[in-house]
Amino acid sequence: MSVQKPTSAQIADLAAQIGYSDIAAAPEEYTAMISGMVGVLDALNAIPEPEVLVSRDTVDYTFPTADEDPHHAWEVRTSIPGADSGLLAGVRLGVKDSILVAGVPMRNGSKELESFVPNEDATIVTRALAAGAEVIGKTTNEYFCMSGGSHTAASGVVHNPHRMGYSSGGSSSGSAVALVTGDADMTFGADQAGSIRMPASWSGVVGLKPTYGLVPYTGIGTLDGYFDHVGPMTRTVADNARLLTVIAGSDGIDFRQKDIVVGDYLSRINDGVKGLKIGVLTEGFGTENAEAEVDKTVRDTVEALRQQGAIVEEVSIPLHSLGGALWTAIAIEGMAETVLRNQGLGFGRPDYYPVDMMQHLFDHKGDADAHPANVRLFTLVGKYVDQQAGRLHYAKAVNRARTLRAAYDAELARFDVLVTPTTPQTARPLPDPNHGAGAAIGASIEMSTNTTPFNITHHPAISVPCGTVDGLPVGIQLIGKHFDEATLFRVGQAIENL
Repeated sequence: MSVQKPTSAQIADLAAQIGYSDIAAAPEEYTAMISGMVGVLDALNAIPEPEVLVSRDTVDYTFPTADEDPHHAWEVRTSIPGADSGLLAGVRLGVKDSILVAGVPMRNGSKELESFVPNEDATIVTRALAAGAEVIGKTTNEYFCMSGGSHTAASGVVHNPHRMGYSSGGSSSGSAVALVTGDADMTFGADQAGSIRMPASWSGVVGLKPTYGLVPYTGIGTLDGYFDHVGPMTRTVADNARLLTVIAGSDGIDFRQKDIVVGDYLSRINDGVKGLKIGVLTEGFGTENAEAEVDKTVRDTVEALRQQGAIVEEVSIPLHSLGGALWTAIAIEGMAETVLRNQGLGFGRPDYYPVDMMQHLFDHKGDADAHPANVRLFTLVGKYVDQQAGRLHYAKAVNRARTLRAAYDAELARFDVLVTPTTPQTARPLPDPNHGAGAAIGASIEMSTNTTPFNITHHPAISVPCGTVDGLPVGIQLIGKHFDEATLFRVGQAIENL
């Protein structure tokens, strides 16, 4: 898309908006200079773009009907076979619809992208195919991944696999549901505020948010580069470790992958918990919206680990209760800047920009009327805060996240893992659209108390099913030292074996 040379009237109007009153009164000199500068942009087309990600010829795909997919776990079904052998040979893999798969539509839960078909695969898709997995479709996710519920996707709500009419959790809603229904063996999720762990908890599967940067985020729709994570969702802990083994490691593109440490996630997974120190995080229990039976189920699970030889102690980290506030301060500006003003990407990133997706978002920016209540809220509050204080509070929150990180690190120096409920409650009923914006927004955020802090401190965290309350799953969250996913899997496997 070419940038047309401006008229003097256009530059006068822009100058007036910015506050350059002298240029607004006499814009001709600046108009001439700007015309020359934007003309340079056409020269970009003379420079070939390097092939960074893998592309493929057109693939066949279908959009499942409600009869074929009653829970609405899938946006689109396809079959892209992987290598004949490898660690994932025979695995049917579902890919969250915020992740690029060449030749297959990618909606990212939105109206704006409903007709977009990417040209390239995300790095993790390439790695999974090379390890033998078959990509069988794109799983439904929330509108631009901005909800912890499962009611905001433009294509419709996603139902909990254990109880129709209840939320499956979000934003990786379909990725969790497809595992429980048996449609997929493994899935990919992305996690900015708990979007892997929350649906794992409410749907009853295993979901890992790896250490920040461990898994390349190249070729994935972003909310903010400071807290974007991508990771595996599976039915078992061992499968989760297997999928992480395939996708972890630098791809030479993702700028966040500095000094990462790839572990051995499988060799000690069955070693048990004898001698491991588990810290039960006091502030993670009894939180707002907490259900006493969920807290009890998690504590009973920890007690069972004690019976197996784990050393269990209560630990208090008061700053944990403020983690959500820090996350919100970053998200207010970060998500509004990335999703709503910068065509799905931030700036200043020396990695890879999916230009075709950015062009599509620019061309369809008029579709904003389709935004659900939570997206509208972040749009409005982001713009308001920007007008009042610019990016100041984003900067303050990122700086203070180091204080929160240090508080967790101090206790993780004494403990092998920390424990909280993943979500403070079991799955909630899907909100009634007639109850208005407040109900819809509440249903998007009420479950995120214990998950958001670790997106901004970048610790690995896994949700493992640990029981049920009234027939609905309960998830226990294990938090570990940076790049120590192996210990999380070891404890998670012990929980699975209870």
